[in-house]
Amino acid sequence: MLKITTPNYFLPIVEALTPGDVLGSGTTQPNVIRGICRQTQVKSDYVVKFRKAQRMSPEASARELVAAFMAMELDFNIPAPAIINISADFVEAMRGEPNFMVASNSLGYNFGNEYVKEGYQALVRGQKIPTELLERLQYLFAFDVLIGNSDRRTEKPNFLTNGKQELIFDHELAFSFTLLLPFSRNKEPWIMKATEMEWIKDNYCYGVLRGKDIDFSNFVAKFSVLNPTFWQKVASFVPVDWQTSQLTEIQTHVETIIRNKDVFKTELNRILK
Repeated sequence: MLKITTPNYFLPIVEALTPGDVLGSGTTQPNVIRGICRQTQVKSDYVVKFRKAQRMSPEASARELVAAFMAMELDFNIPAPAIINISADFVEAMRGEPNFMVASNSLGYNFGNEYVKEGYQALVRGQKIPTELLERLQYLFAFDVLIGNSDRRTEKPNFLTNGKQELIFDHELAFSFTLLLPFSRNKEPWIMKATEMEWIKDNYCYGVLRGKDIDFSNFVAKFSVLNPTFWQKVASFVPVDWQTSQLTEIQTHVETIIRNKDVFKTELNRILK
């Protein structure tokens, strides 16, 4: 998968053409759509999270996109992100569909990603996790703590697997500290406080990894890719009407952890004991 710092990377802007099925029973009710990429003129299937769906907003859409960019840069497998343009004509084509009303209130740019149909499936509860995948989940746990993702829960892991690799999604609740009032935020985010442990203990990967002594050095070493060039690219790709002070807060938060990465690495092992 290309990274946003790769010279020939572009973020697909997709015109929604025809609606498909609603996926699962999740809170945001993502919808499969058929769309055409403005840059390539290629038609394909995408998943869209309507901006006015429950728990979505321009800010939530931005969090999804930034988390996706970070995941790509840190070598996670993720459905390639896209911006889905919802037009009045598309909404008319949705008349009678379950998401008609929410789509009609979501004209313009919405967060989406490519629709991955084959090759991945959910883990069956209680099944043994292959060794190769277990190593990937170690890094996924560290990533969730880095981005403050409170939504990869035991009962809803928000990833699929092919037995060796993960396919991660659903990051509208990433950077959860932005949802708190400033005075209640952790002033040392590289150290996990009791309030963060509430959601960390419910993280799917925490339950799998608890009690294990893990070397996070290789993962933390990758933090160097989250540099000023990366953040400049992020700002250039996030749609203007999604941009608020939240973007600066996210960058500052991540950069603060990176400056204290050695302590952060130690903290990851401490909270798993």
